[in-house]
Amino acid sequence: MKKDHIEIPKPSSKFQKVNCNECGELQVVYSHASQLVACNSCGNTIAEPTGSKAKINGKVSGTAE
Repeated sequence: MKKDHIEIPKPSSKFQKVNCNECGELQVVYSHASQLVACNSCGNTIAEPTGSKAKINGKVSGTAE
């Protein structure tokens, strides 16, 4: 039996490139982060966990593939 018509679901989560609001450094962050993510250079909080998607405190400049 062929199952070519069944589509494979795509995940809604992804890795994002985020610029820090304080220093402007680029960092890769998971969209559904479950822990606080701090900037590597200045220590500012970039992502805060919520129930599902993380709250991003910075400018998202695209996805990391």
